[in-house]
Amino acid sequence: MERTGSKSLRNIFSYLTFFILIVLPRRGFLCDGANIFVFASYGEGSRFMAPASIAAELADRGHNVTALISNAYSYRQKDELYKNISFEIFTHKVPLDVVKERQLRIPRAAFDKKTSWKFDFVKKINKIAAEHIEDCEAILDDKGLVKRLLDREFDLAIIDQFWPCSMIVAEHVARGHVAMMPTAWMNAIARLNGNPTNFAVVPEVNTGLTPQMTFRQRIKNFFHSFLVSFSKWAVNKLTPVMRKYDICPGYYPSDLYQRAQLVISNVDFAVDFPIATQPHIITVGGLTTRPSKSLSQELEEYVQSSGDDGIIIFSLGTYVTYMKEELIAVFANAFARLPQKVIWQFRGTPPTVVTKVPNIKTMEWLPQNDLLGHNKTRALMYQGGNNGLYEALYHAVPIVVIPLIGDQPDVAARVTSRGMGLKLDIKTITSEKIVDALNAVIHEKQYKETVKKLSAIFHDRPMRPVEKAAFWIEHVIKHGGEYMRSPIHDLTWYEYYLIDVAAFFLLVIVVLVVFIVYSCKFALRCCKRVCVGKKAKTE
Repeated sequence: MERTGSKSLRNIFSYLTFFILIVLPRRGFLCDGANIFVFASYGEGSRFMAPASIAAELADRGHNVTALISNAYSYRQKDELYKNISFEIFTHKVPLDVVKERQLRIPRAAFDKKTSWKFDFVKKINKIAAEHIEDCEAILDDKGLVKRLLDREFDLAIIDQFWPCSMIVAEHVARGHVAMMPTAWMNAIARLNGNPTNFAVVPEVNTGLTPQMTFRQRIKNFFHSFLVSFSKWAVNKLTPVMRKYDICPGYYPSDLYQRAQLVISNVDFAVDFPIATQPHIITVGGLTTRPSKSLSQELEEYVQSSGDDGIIIFSLGTYVTYMKEELIAVFANAFARLPQKVIWQFRGTPPTVVTKVPNIKTMEWLPQNDLLGHNKTRALMYQGGNNGLYEALYHAVPIVVIPLIGDQPDVAARVTSRGMGLKLDIKTITSEKIVDALNAVIHEKQYKETVKKLSAIFHDRPMRPVEKAAFWIEHVIKHGGEYMRSPIHDLTWYEYYLIDVAAFFLLVIVVLVVFIVYSCKFALRCCKRVCVGKKAKTE
């Protein structure tokens, strides 16, 4: 009996030791709760959702997390996913309908067959920069808001560097910051953070290229990267803001990229292309992935009514709130020819061309992750957002991607090159192409088999993406990230590109050529003198 009792006590002690040393640290209870500031986009779309998922994990671990969002999207405070996060709201200097219209400007340009959204963006770059400056000043002019943020004495900020104002605010209210790359791999942001780039194998953002580039594609990639490098000029338009509020004297906004303690990139090599990274860049693709929850009774009944044919999920993202009716008809007519039921994220009131199709259900908002995890889901057709890519990968659902803007062509390149699905062009799309693409990914075995294999690779990991991100943020809070700082930050541009080395070798070659030429001339002159002397003696 004594031995049995002793063994039981040892087992209890072992379990308690495991719980204290392994489980509790993962939940953050053995670490002092840090004060963490999150400022990523206005509070809408994938640029907010990826960092917010990390914020929620950190809050669950016992940290005090405060997120700053726009008053245009203040409803985020009521989202159950972020119940443990405190929110601060900044107020724009323009009406809310103007703010939301600005968000829709670029997606609308993507549907214009006469021009490209990139051309429209470049044409309006000065106006967009002025709007960002205005929003940044709206935050920093709010003395009550700034005082509340300063009073919290933030140990660290998590920010999205795509919006330079986030770096400026973070430098003002926090001791240091961690950068987020919530999209597909962004070469330009990585370079600014001191990560080396090989233009021959690493595609630039929005090119839709793969590492296997032809000569022509390498020219395109290099030229595109060269143009993107001018983004520093747009970023530095916020210099007057830094000077006005005396933030980081002596620095320019583009210099603040170098001050990131850590860069968290929302990519995973189960589906993304291999990239050489510095130690301060942590890949955590799939931040919004999670097991699916039960659907509402009404939606569950609709999904079950699809029978063996199942359902298709269709969404063009957060910001697509308007399409011409002829394009809507293209989709509606295609879905009418399919046996599957289609759940369509449709903002506003759908026209008759949609409502008359019996196998279409429109919803203002989709529980996309929960639908993807349902056993009746056969395919996802969407615009190519990075979060959607990993949610489909997590649940092993084939994809038809219709890229519109930003990194979406890059996501499409990953989908097609990895064999997860097919791509359609919004400017040449037809009902026939939609039907053919959906039938292919649903009925041709290689797509489902490939996505299952990639999903198995994605799931085979020691911790979830948000846990990995939270671990490294806690690591930086405890130890700092200076030891991981990229040495590239200490080089001038000509040293980084080895211009000085190339110039040295060029000088050596020139000197060597000159030496050889003059040596040959000297030798020839000597030979000539000898020959002339011999001739004179003979005569």
